[in-house]
This record gives sequence, C-alpha cells and structure tokens, in this order.
Amino acid sequence: MQLHRYSFQYTIDALCKAGAWLAALCLLVLALVVSYEVVVRYTTGVSSSWIQEFSVYLMMAVGFLAAAYALQMNSHFAITFFVDKLSPAKRRRLTITTNAVGLCYSLMFVVKGTDMTMAMYALGDTSTGLMQTPLWLPASLVPISGVLLSLQFLSHTIDNIAQGSH
Repeated sequence: MQLHRYSFQYTIDALCKAGAWLAALCLLVLALVVSYEVVVRYTTGVSSSWIQEFSVYLMMAVGFLAAAYALQMNSHFAITFFVDKLSPAKRRRLTITTNAVGLCYSLMFVVKGTDMTMAMYALGDTSTGLMQTPLWLPASLVPISGVLLSLQFLSHTIDNIAQGSH
C-alpha cells in the first residue's frame, strides 16, 4: 500500500538531502585539508596552525548537517530489542510518541541554539585560534540542524499517523 504524503513533506526531504550533500562536501574538504596537512608536515616538518581549528568546524558541520538526512533514511542508531516484541499497533504508538519527543528536543535545539548564536554575534565572540573565527558561524549549525531535524520529525510523525488511518 502506497502511503499518501503531502507536498511539503517532499520539500522537507529535499532540504534534508541538501543538508546531507553539504555535509558530504564538508567531509570531502575535511579529507583534502587533513591530507594537505599530512603531506606538508611530512615534507617540511612544519605544521599549519589553521588546519586543526578548520577541521573541527568541518567535522561539526558534517555531524549537524547530516543528522536530519540520517533520520529521513531511518539510519540513526536504535536498540529495537523491546520494540520488536510489541504488537504493530503499540509499536506505531511508541514510534509516534518518540517522534513527538524528538520534535520537542529538536525545537529546543532551534530555540537555545538561536539564543546562543545571537549572543555570540552580539558579543563579537571569536575563537582564540589563529583564524579568529566569529563563533556565531559554527554555532549557527545548532539551530540549522534543529530546524531540519524538527521538520523531519514532523514528517515522520505525519507518516506514522497516516499509516494508522489506512
């Protein structure tokens, strides 16, 4: 049976996929930057001071930007030992509940992450490293990820509710 999905759910999926592509690009840049650092350190014995800070930001971007796509693909880590023993109706109710909890948690990412990002921006907070990165830039990954996760949890919840009506 084909599940009816609303058009905005396809938009949510596209946004999450765009986040995953951006995460993949960050991972590629991370691999190139670290490879560059290895070659430079091996050939010259000198380390580039900006690599570590930049690598941390890229790694943060990978995790935050890919999270919603992982949820979309149902590839988050899950222990289903007890869930698998439930009846289909109870499993569906539990899934709706956990999606609702995930939605609330993700909305907290949006609210608190936005507060944190705005505070860093207002203070002009920068990293102590050589790059002196304005910290609101990497901090903005938290509310961006929260928005994508919230939308994906909402979409999952709608799908699970719709499954019960068929």
